[in-house]
Amino acid sequence: MTTVAAPYWVSELRDLVVALQRGRWAIARWEDLGPDEDLAHWQAAVREACTTDIDPLFLDIPRRSLTIVLNAAVPAPDDEQIHLSIAAVEASRFTGHPIRLKYDLDQ
Repeated sequence: MTTVAAPYWVSELRDLVVALQRGRWAIARWEDLGPDEDLAHWQAAVREACTTDIDPLFLDIPRRSLTIVLNAAVPAPDDEQIHLSIAAVEASRFTGHPIRLKYDLDQ
């Protein structure tokens, strides 16, 4: 395992931008993108909200209805971290339990 931070759940755009700035990444479940699951609109909103030190990279996984978003300006998670993150989201979908409590971004 590398030193790249583990993923966690964020729901607010501001929190996502701060997470990306701090070298974290997030996984967006398409069902959480709104009633139309408008992925293109969501990605455009993320790009617009990012500061100049964030280069948002979106990895869409259509078979799982997921998008991983990370900051391409910092080291990317390794394959194991991505697979574990996807498994955590899938387990959350199945059980209805959150991935983990929201990280306090204000610290």
